[in-house]
Amino acid sequence: MALLFVFMISNVKAQSEKVITGQITDFKTHKPIEGASVSLMGTKYSTISDENGKYSLKIDEKNKILLITYVGFSSKKIILSGQEKIDVQLKEESSDLNDVVVVGYGTQTKATLTGAVEQVPEKVFQNRSVTNVGLMLQGETPGLVVTRSSPRPGNEGIAFQIRGYTSINGGSPLIVVDGVPVVNYYSFQNMNPDDIANISVLKDGAAAIYGSRAANGVILVTTKRGLAGKVNIEYNGNFRFTTNGITAFSPSMQQYATEWIDANAQETVPNWWGWVSLSNMEKMQKGVQGIYQTQYWGNIFIGNANRIKEMFQRRYSYQHNLSISNSTGKSDYRLSFQYADNKGNLATALDGQKQYNATFNYDYHLSSKIKLSTNIMFVDALTQSPSVGLDASLYGQEMPFFPAKNPFGEWYADYGTVGDRNSVAATADGGRDNRNSLTSRIDLKGTYQIYNDLSFEALASLQSERYNDERWVNTVQAYDWFGNPAKTTITATQQTTGNPGYSTNAYTSFYQYYSGLFRYNKTINGVHNISVTAGINAEKNYNQQFAAARVNFTDLGVHDISVADPTTETNSGSKDISGLYSYLARVDYNYKEKYLAELLGRRDGNSKFSDGHKFRNFGGASVGWAFTKEGFLSGITNILNFGKIRASYSSMGNDAGISNFAYLTTINQGSTVFGYPAALQPTSSLNNSGLVTLSNVWEKVEQTNIGTDLYFLQNHLNATFDYFIKNNNDMLSNITVPSVLGGTPPKTNSGSMSTKGWEMTIGWQETKKNYSYNFSVNMSNTNTLVKNVEGYDNYGAGENHIVNGHPLNSWFVYKTEGYFKNQADVDAYYAKYGNSPDLSGLPQTNSAVALRPGDTKKVPGPAGTITSVGNAQSALVYKGDGNPHYVFGINLGGSLKGFDISAFFQGWLKQQIMRSGWMAYPFATLYTNQNPTFLGKTWTEQDPTAEFPRLTVNPSRAKWNYANNDFMLQNNQYIRLKSLVIGYTLPERITKRAKIDRVRFYFSGNDLWELKSVKDGFDPEMGETSQNVGYPFYRTWSFGVNVGF
Repeated sequence: MALLFVFMISNVKAQSEKVITGQITDFKTHKPIEGASVSLMGTKYSTISDENGKYSLKIDEKNKILLITYVGFSSKKIILSGQEKIDVQLKEESSDLNDVVVVGYGTQTKATLTGAVEQVPEKVFQNRSVTNVGLMLQGETPGLVVTRSSPRPGNEGIAFQIRGYTSINGGSPLIVVDGVPVVNYYSFQNMNPDDIANISVLKDGAAAIYGSRAANGVILVTTKRGLAGKVNIEYNGNFRFTTNGITAFSPSMQQYATEWIDANAQETVPNWWGWVSLSNMEKMQKGVQGIYQTQYWGNIFIGNANRIKEMFQRRYSYQHNLSISNSTGKSDYRLSFQYADNKGNLATALDGQKQYNATFNYDYHLSSKIKLSTNIMFVDALTQSPSVGLDASLYGQEMPFFPAKNPFGEWYADYGTVGDRNSVAATADGGRDNRNSLTSRIDLKGTYQIYNDLSFEALASLQSERYNDERWVNTVQAYDWFGNPAKTTITATQQTTGNPGYSTNAYTSFYQYYSGLFRYNKTINGVHNISVTAGINAEKNYNQQFAAARVNFTDLGVHDISVADPTTETNSGSKDISGLYSYLARVDYNYKEKYLAELLGRRDGNSKFSDGHKFRNFGGASVGWAFTKEGFLSGITNILNFGKIRASYSSMGNDAGISNFAYLTTINQGSTVFGYPAALQPTSSLNNSGLVTLSNVWEKVEQTNIGTDLYFLQNHLNATFDYFIKNNNDMLSNITVPSVLGGTPPKTNSGSMSTKGWEMTIGWQETKKNYSYNFSVNMSNTNTLVKNVEGYDNYGAGENHIVNGHPLNSWFVYKTEGYFKNQADVDAYYAKYGNSPDLSGLPQTNSAVALRPGDTKKVPGPAGTITSVGNAQSALVYKGDGNPHYVFGINLGGSLKGFDISAFFQGWLKQQIMRSGWMAYPFATLYTNQNPTFLGKTWTEQDPTAEFPRLTVNPSRAKWNYANNDFMLQNNQYIRLKSLVIGYTLPERITKRAKIDRVRFYFSGNDLWELKSVKDGFDPEMGETSQNVGYPFYRTWSFGVNVGF
């Protein structure tokens, strides 16, 4: 009976289970697909296809849906109805796993990458309202931080940093365009954005093939080439205007006076400086315009004058791009032109850059085995700006109550006849600074296909840059309100000599690059994929600089060095030459694109180092495992479509911090006073510039990286994560030697520093028939620790760039416990901590600046002292660092029936800053402007819990209350709408009538909105200063059209 029962159960099970077989192929190529996942939805039954695309799967007839998935292809669901054989064709879908990614000296697909490489696509550089390519990279990829110090066209001061700091000596990423390093960052930033096909950012060992310049990462730029088909003509033009963004708080005359009145209300002995009396300040507080009697400046006119609004207003710019391309099979070409006229927001004078670009890329197939290519690029840029008037005085010393002109139409001097400040006058008439640069580049390349799997490639490149910076300063006479000349001219303090003058600076550089590479690519038995690249590089860089200057123009209307006083002539010049010779190799291997490995090696020889130390070896190794291609994991591939784990180790170089021929002793010519006291006289002398060493080598930076790439839900959702550690144990740093050696010691490879960090990206993309949408979020964070730099164990109050055992740019501040509540609180403080004059930061009780209620209560350290110098470090506490942390970017995009929109946000979540300079806190000095941020927020008897301590007109007491105290640190976190693009493409039925392929109208904006945490009125990208902020960042609004023929 039992046997009969078992037989019946087995028979029922056999009837409910069956086996389905079939083959999975590519819809387009009809080739078999190996590794496709085949599963019965809702069950544990799953398998993968073999090398012939065939599969066999046991199924349960109770479940009726068969699911087939493969990376890079659309999944397919099949309803079962008794079939025993099911052949399936999969269509390739849009997935960046199939994208070709440019890496060092070659290409790979995203699916087979073993390094931390991010690719920025072409669309990022299209239809933007900015022309600087560097700015377009802000926030686009995790680990790459792009900062700027100014919005001024041609003078943005852009800096790039990949994965934090590498060395105390600095260092920046290497930028390579079409296989050749650029001469300088300007030639990259001034590229035509429409010429860029994509940009790859190499962040870990993937950069090791660039050897001695790889430690700070590598940015690879690929330009567009000819497109197959008919001749393609593209035009892109836009018109844009700028408006002021965040401007630092410039007070009104009422606010300025209120701050003085409130501060003196807290003093036992009022101090009205040159304003004489309370009545004068009360008039100003009421907004009374007219003549004021003052102590130092006589009778001066005062009236509301917003200097910031007067100087910075809406300005208009435009840009035109034209390209022609074609590919006939025998030859491919692309020719492009750009003209861009970019103006800053300065309304009083022209401040901007005109730029002309021309690019020609050409490929000619001489035969089936030989291809010749050339790239030709020219950039002509003219940057024009005022030579004076945009310095640190703009906010700090431009008072809000001095009009630009007096009633006679003459330039009005701040503070009447004794004043020398008027930035409107200085920028309008004070002179010009014109910098003209011409950058050219010619690449010649030949490729010979020796065998089917073996080719040889030779490349030669010549880059040239010439610029001439012409600067002159005019005398600008200013007057008081009554037409009397001021005692000094407006521009006198802007010129070192105090006189008008002319200077010119000419610079020329020539860069030569040569390389020869063998490339071998082989697939064995359809499963073993091998790629080998090996070759040599040779580089030579020569530059020459000459500068000359004279002062005292004989004719202020002629701006040439010949009309200035020849007896004041100064000149200087320099020449420099360097060379680099390299051997390099890369070997890539993968088995069924499942098990991945890469080896990189490079040997660099550099003229910077002495014989015997010129060459050093660098390299790296990486592995990867596409684990979702394993048969035992096929059951999860209907959710996790693709998963890969990566790991790499590399040793890379950094040559920052050492100059050319630093191993040679140089002699400086100078003048030294000799003789007896009664007959001292200067005598020409020669002196040693410093001691040298023959043993210096490159800094060697070791980096370890582990990461993963994941794709979910039919490749719609993707995620990438990387963790890395960088160690620099050969960092060049100063050493201490006995003074009897009689010279400055050289740097040696004795320092060490470590950087740790992580990066992540999460994105979603989906495309339907009539619409599509996508979003992605990336974030990265790094922490740098200085391990050992001789002479940097001590620290002082404020931001310290280098302190052993701490991050770069560490903050050490005084710990505080609020404010003194009353006089008894003050007396107890003095009784506890003494009344000694040795306490340099603590005022004596019998002084006019003794502590009072409302002043900051600093908490002393274990030594029982409070001092403003670094020799009593126990009074200071560490409060983070001034580096950006948790840097992020957010991309949103979509399209619907001809309309498209994209928005990009950028920012960071943490950066400790403390303002420095004249407007950092109230009454840092008496003679400068005052920051109205603090109005109504300072301690009074009526408001003892205010945000800030009491106001005081004594600068030393103000320093005690505010400077380098813990509560003055701010978290400079922000989010900014960096780019917004909205477009509409006309339907084909309309454009075809005009024989036009495509017409698209668009709006593009840059820096249109932000949310920030700092409350002191400054732009979050401005940095820490409170005075060198003469130019507000602006918002850009652009309207354009794309036309394709």
